[in-house]
Amino acid sequence: MDNLFRYDGKFWGTLDEITDIVVLNFLFIVFSIPVITIGASLTATYSVALKKVKGEDVHVTKEFIKRFKENFKISTVVWILMIVVGSVLLLDFYISNLISDKTLGVMLKLISTIVGIIFLFNFTYVFPIISKFNNTIKNTIVNSILISIQNLPYTIIMLTMNLLCIILMFSLVDYFGYILFFYMVIGFGITSYINSIFLNKIFYKYIN
Repeated sequence: MDNLFRYDGKFWGTLDEITDIVVLNFLFIVFSIPVITIGASLTATYSVALKKVKGEDVHVTKEFIKRFKENFKISTVVWILMIVVGSVLLLDFYISNLISDKTLGVMLKLISTIVGIIFLFNFTYVFPIISKFNNTIKNTIVNSILISIQNLPYTIIMLTMNLLCIILMFSLVDYFGYILFFYMVIGFGITSYINSIFLNKIFYKYIN
């Protein structure tokens, strides 16, 4: 029992990990406030989470800010592309409901759905890939789509984790405040940590 509460014991080790996740969560939210910086913030978050999950000794704040600055340009360009493509997809869905020709409307909705799934797959990987590899924007996007398809079971799990906040808020409306509080404190950090477990396994195959 005494060993449990030693400074180098499991209790303090676990407390340190929880503290790191909370700090990472806070940094992600603060650096995402301008909205246009969300891409760079996501990249920095995964830069930290991927290393922490591997057991590397990383100073969360210093590493986050460093990677935020280093990958700001490419992350922001990709984020803007994500916004544009996402907006077009939403517009296509809206238009498909207004088309009087039902067959044409269904076809447009089907195409938009397929492209939307690919979009979500890409979104799941693109910022972690930026945090891990140096590449052009085109190759980064193409690789994220290919890797997502090649690792479909992991992709589905991570995509579910990414969408869990929205799913919970809409399905458990009475607990909206509690869910929002959880994600504002630690939820996004936990999501990045869990996803990083799978991402490290996936990236290992392409590095070695």
